Parts: sequence; C-alpha cells; structure tokens
Amino acid sequence: MNTLPEDYSLLYGPDRPFAPSLARTNTGSAFDARSMSGSESCGTSRCHEQIVAEWKVSAHRYSAMDVAFQSVQEVMAKQNGAESTRYCGGCHDPISLFSGTKNVFTEDLTNLAGYQEGVSCIVCHAIEETDVKGNAAYVIRQPERYMFELEDGPSTRVLRDFLIRAYPRHHVQSLQHKLFKSPEFCAACHKQFIDEEINQVGWVQLQNQYDNWRKSRWNEPGDPQKTIECRECHMPLEDSRDAASGDALDYNRTSRDGKHRSHRFLAANQFMPLALKLEGAEEHARLTEQWLRGEIEIPEIADKWRAGPAVPVELVVPDSVEPGQNVRIQALVTNNKVGHDFPTGPLDIIQAWVEIEVTDQAGQIVYHSGRTDARHFIEPGSFIFKAEPVDQAGNLIDRHNLWEMVGVRYRRSMFPGASDRAEFSFSCPGTALVAQGTAPATLDSDVAFRAPRGETATLQVTARLMYRKVDQFLLNFLYGEDSGLTSPVTVMSEDQKTIVVRPRRAS
Repeated sequence: MNTLPEDYSLLYGPDRPFAPSLARTNTGSAFDARSMSGSESCGTSRCHEQIVAEWKVSAHRYSAMDVAFQSVQEVMAKQNGAESTRYCGGCHDPISLFSGTKNVFTEDLTNLAGYQEGVSCIVCHAIEETDVKGNAAYVIRQPERYMFELEDGPSTRVLRDFLIRAYPRHHVQSLQHKLFKSPEFCAACHKQFIDEEINQVGWVQLQNQYDNWRKSRWNEPGDPQKTIECRECHMPLEDSRDAASGDALDYNRTSRDGKHRSHRFLAANQFMPLALKLEGAEEHARLTEQWLRGEIEIPEIADKWRAGPAVPVELVVPDSVEPGQNVRIQALVTNNKVGHDFPTGPLDIIQAWVEIEVTDQAGQIVYHSGRTDARHFIEPGSFIFKAEPVDQAGNLIDRHNLWEMVGVRYRRSMFPGASDRAEFSFSCPGTALVAQGTAPATLDSDVAFRAPRGETATLQVTARLMYRKVDQFLLNFLYGEDSGLTSPVTVMSEDQKTIVVRPRRAS
C-alpha cells in the first residue's frame, strides 16, 4: 500500500497552504465559504436566471456531489489521511479547499456549501490566473461583495439585488475577465498528473484534454476563423434574455447579439445527474446523449467541421460469403468532431466499446461481441477503448485509486481526426441455401438459411459504438452489487451492412 510521509506537514509551507493541491488564493489565506457560494442568488436578482438554471444540473455544479468522487476520496482519506484529499479539492471541491475545511475529519470531507455547489459561479469567475501545468494550478481572488450580499433574509436580499442592479459596474469588472475565453483557462483543471508528492515514485500524465486540443487540427493559432476552442463547443450560444447576453470581445459576436454561452457545459456524463436526482436531470441526460451522438447543432462552428456523428462507426464487410466460410468484418471508428482524445477523462473508469451483432434472415443471432450481461458487465474479448494504470507492484488500478498510480500498461484512445479498427471473424452457418418450404440440406450444422423462393439468403451485420461514464466493477466496489447502481449506456453511432449468402458451389 502506498502511503504519504508520517509527517504530512513536511509537504506544506507558506507558499502552499492548500497542498498537495496547486491551487492558491491571492492572499495565501483561507476565504469565508460564504464568499464563494450562494450561486442560486445569481438567479434571484432577475439577472442570470437562465444561466443559473443551466449550471444547476452541470458537471461543474455537482463536481463535489458526485457519488463516485465522494466514495473514492473517502478511501483516499482512510489510506493517506484526510489532508491528501486536497489534491482533488482544487477542481472538485474548491469551496471546501479554500475555506480550510478539506482537512477536517468529517464524514464526507466536504462542507455543506462545497457539497451543494462544487465549482460555483464565484469560484469560476474569481479565478484571475491559470497555469497550463494543470492540477488546479490557478490563483483565485476573493471578490469584494456588495453590502448585504452575504446576509440571509428576504429584506437583505431585496437590498442586495437593488444595489447590484443599480450599480453593476463593480460586479462586472470584478467577475468578468477575458481569461475565461481562453483554452488555457480550462487547462487549469482539464489537465492532470500524478507526481512523486502523491505516488512516491514520479511524474505520470493523467487526462489531458488541453494538450490534446492544442496539438490537434482544431487549433490554428492566430486564426479564429479556423480554430474551435473549448467554449465554442462545450458552451454553445443560446438565445438569451440574460443580463450577460452579448459579447463584443468574441470575433464573431456583438454586444447586442441576444445570446449567452450555455453553462450546462455539455460533455459526456449522462450518469451523475440521474444518480443524484437533480432537478432537470432527465432533460440534461437527454441532451448529453444527443451531444455524445453529435446531434446538437452549433451554428457558430458549423462551417468548421463535418456533419454527422461525433464518433462514427463504419462497417467493412464482404459482399458475399458461402455457408461454412470464415467471415472477416471490420468496424472503423473515427474521432470526427471531438476536440481532444476520444474517449477522454479518467480512462480507468470510462468505457467506450464496439458492439457487433450478426443475424440471419430469421433473426437468429449468428455472432455477437460487446454485449453487456444481466450484471451490466461487458462480455470478455470485446473491443474496448480504455486505459489500465498500475501501481508500484504492477497491480491494476481498478478502484480509481490514482494516488497509487506509477504508469500505464495499456491505453487505447483516438487523437482528434484519428481512426481505429476493430476486427472480428466468425463462421458463416454451415448449411446449404434452401428455399422456404423445402427440407434443409445440412452440411456441418443444424442451422439452415430459409429464404422465400426466388430470394437470396443474407446476413445482417450491425455495429454500434457504445459509451458509459463509469464501469460496473467500480460501482460494485463502492456501493455493492445489491445497490443496483449502474451507469446508463449511450449508443453513440451505428452502422449496418448486409452480406449475401451464396449457395455452396458443388465440389
């Protein structure tokens, strides 16, 4: 078991009060949790109602509520001490981190405000500096709040809302920055690594959406007409009545365009909103599934990429085969419209795989691969995009215990624009082709192709690209198989082909 030094305080100093997180406050001191929370109040002043409604079901909002995160950090705390969970706090639970409660031995290691708000409105909008090394390498400034803004009660709320609406300049100047528009802003959390401070061995790259994008075809430095940035994809423009609508700083927008950027941050988690029973979870999960399939139109960038699925699958099959012949088929998968690797994120728990099903004319299954069983496990031998990290002893990291990770023994994902190929083979049922109503001429199988007179027997081949956010093994480990908890599976793309079965030629 990998453990941190007995004197954990050796990792801390005046320059890193929130270590092992890289996140810092501009003062080097803790902040009052109230100064970073209260996101719903942004919607009660009749200013940002739409944006708050979008944020409330987003991954940013539930980053600390995430049931898998909560359980994994509890395991980490028991093994390495509660202070070690600060490593995750800068991105998942910043309110608890900066209010100094992340090292308190509480049941959930998260204070109430942090649990309910995760990455709150203030947390994101108060960041004034980021570093592309990732791991929450950012500096946050505690904003100066309006009179009565942190007070509770209906009367003080009325006064607060009046002041903000009557004198909005300070509010805008302190919370709106051009930094938000840059991919480098997102890099602070969407790029992660483990180093010696955590695993006691050395530096290991984890998920890295920023550098994937930076090196990809979607990044044309200095040419916004050809570049697609994080916000354009994950924060598409929405028709807006919000006070934040319009933006003259974007190359293709104006201050009166009547739109704002969606704060749903649509991506790939169709599981957690439903698991947490958040308000609007069903709608958000539906939109996430559409997003995964590439079905949500984004007019702003429509001329910059090809139409169609985000990650299409295409079958390559022979035109015809004979009974008893070995049939080889391929499923080509292409990272068409994803701005970074597909899949991305923690590939030790995310699963994307190819499901193949071959049926005869009667609908009987001739061959299959990639199906899930009654216990929600993917059948062995399936073609899966994933990573297999290991610890110092070479043991598989399969409980999201990344603090023990020292390397990866296997990794399969696709760079933007790249393709991969899954290959399958099966034996065509070994029967002669017979017309319906006649006796089957069995060769080496009891299965017969039955075709209406004058018609040709066929095999129907279907390929599906499947995706789910959390693998079943981890959920069973965290909550037990009896919990019934499982992650929804999304069919991201599909293709079908028909293979003609020729009558066997006489020998």
